[in-house]
Amino acid sequence: MRSKRPPPASRRCARRPEEDMVHTLLNAASDHALLLQTNGAILACNRSMAAIFNLAPEQLVGESIYDFFPLETAEKWAMAVAHAAEGNAYPRFGDCLIPGLELETSMHRVPGSAGEADRVAVFCRDVTARKAAERERTRLASAIEQTADAVIVYDENMRVEFINQSFEALTGYSLKDVRGCEPSTFYVGPEQRRCLEEIMDCLARGDIWTGRVSNTCKDNKVIRCEKTLAPIRGKGGSILGYVSVWRDVTEVEILERQLRRAQKMEALGTLAGGIAHDFNNILAPIVLLADIGLCRLPEGDPLRSVFERILKASRRAGDLVRQILGLSRRREADRPVPVSLGAILEECLKLLRPTLPSTIAITLGRDTARDVILADPSHIHQLVLNLCTNAAWAMRGSGGTLELRVTERDVPKGGDRSFPCVAPGPHVLLTVRDTGHGIEPEDMEHIFDPFFTTRGDGSGTGLGLAVVQNIVDQLRGGVRVRSKPGSGACFEILLPRSDAAAREIHEPSTSPMSESGGGGRILVVDDEVEILDACTMGLTALGYEVTACSRGEEALRLFRAAPHGFDLALTDATMPGMTGPDLVRELLKIEPHLPIILASGHSDLVSREKAWKLGALEYLEKPYGMDQLVVLIRRVLGRGRRSGEEET
Repeated sequence: MRSKRPPPASRRCARRPEEDMVHTLLNAASDHALLLQTNGAILACNRSMAAIFNLAPEQLVGESIYDFFPLETAEKWAMAVAHAAEGNAYPRFGDCLIPGLELETSMHRVPGSAGEADRVAVFCRDVTARKAAERERTRLASAIEQTADAVIVYDENMRVEFINQSFEALTGYSLKDVRGCEPSTFYVGPEQRRCLEEIMDCLARGDIWTGRVSNTCKDNKVIRCEKTLAPIRGKGGSILGYVSVWRDVTEVEILERQLRRAQKMEALGTLAGGIAHDFNNILAPIVLLADIGLCRLPEGDPLRSVFERILKASRRAGDLVRQILGLSRRREADRPVPVSLGAILEECLKLLRPTLPSTIAITLGRDTARDVILADPSHIHQLVLNLCTNAAWAMRGSGGTLELRVTERDVPKGGDRSFPCVAPGPHVLLTVRDTGHGIEPEDMEHIFDPFFTTRGDGSGTGLGLAVVQNIVDQLRGGVRVRSKPGSGACFEILLPRSDAAAREIHEPSTSPMSESGGGGRILVVDDEVEILDACTMGLTALGYEVTACSRGEEALRLFRAAPHGFDLALTDATMPGMTGPDLVRELLKIEPHLPIILASGHSDLVSREKAWKLGALEYLEKPYGMDQLVVLIRRVLGRGRRSGEEET
């Protein structure tokens, strides 16, 4: 486009009488306007049109409009003028005569007084702002369409106008399904409707609502969503509609519940760790003395049942403490070995069948031979027995079927929504299903919480499923529960599969206390006098020569005085002054081949692995019985004597 100097008067066309009216009308028009001859000569233009070319209106009159345009634009205008002069409708077309100015041009035939078609009126409407708004709306619509969050737009009457692709993917509804529908389409059931009422009350006040609610999808699946619902306001604050943004937090809430559960267990473990040592020290002499008393009573003595009940109650108390302590463990299982899950199930069922009512049928299905997992067998026993006893309790009275099944399952690279925390790879799936009364929906969220129980008869500790969850977490597995009231419950345990060959699991053999101990000099160290007296009494009765010390410093002094006067040392781990680990180190400095057993009720400073690293041959958990202690002493002494003979 070029600028033009004022044309000479000889080139100007004479103005017709009616053109004064034309000029008046053109200047009154809101659009940029021109009056052209069919050859493109300008007869008249308004001031806004002339301003585009930075000229006055009279400077344009007589000029050819085509001289102001590039060739392509001039040809387009010439074609449009010709069509309009013939009376044909020519569609509006866009122009950009100067940078940053977008025009929408239309042309119309203007007949003369004699009806001749020698003039064309041109109107160029400035659509720059409108086009910019359209582009902005397009960008906004594209952004909404592509966003990962689900977006739903309602009109002012709270009817669905628009949903994006993410909303369709999340809920299964298409725009065709829900256009014109009310929000109640997505809120099913009393609880969801109550939340909807709260949302509507908030919007009625003109406020923005944010929170988490449950919604029902097209396939009736219930999801948890974190959402914001706000009014769309126009100029003056008038409400034009409403927009709601949904974010699926179903899996996030699962992880949050697991985190809260882990925090509860950590707090419980901290509490349990503080009392476990003292509690086990109280139980230890009870178990030891009851063992001694039971051993000394002849068969048929009525007091034997009393001591047996004492031992049973004490061991139950010890098991309870171990379960609580198990909740606080953040390390791997104590003795992980490759074991067949199916073989462990068969062992557990041997224990379960005699204890369960005959009205409960038990079935075991092993659908795969590749069921080896890397775990501590005692932990898997505990897991299975807890699940089965819970299932049996749910079927009490009415009876039913307890089904256990082992299958293979591969978790894909993208993960498994049913087990969101399980890593990809081959796994073994244990399913425990019962036909009992099921689990109420309000209880489902709390069943893995420590001390939560639905047993109203006081028979439950509320630790069974918490222990199950903790064991599964240690093994990097996952748990899923499905249940409906009146339709039983199904627990699915997914554990990583191992390619190692399974080891056979044997029950440890025990030797009765009535057998002779075989003799030996034992140094026993414990700050609890009752434990010290019980150990001394029991070991002396079995023929051992016992030296008892209540402090580590005293034991070390005696040992230094006679380093070859003892065949074995049994020491507690947690003692005032010199601790058990410190005593072990000092004793081994004096006699590196001394067999040592390190015992503990509970301590963060010692474990079986740490005891071995210190040089102790065995680790013994309190409370322990005399049979357990004697078997361990015989094994350690036998090992120490063989080592001594080999060196000799």
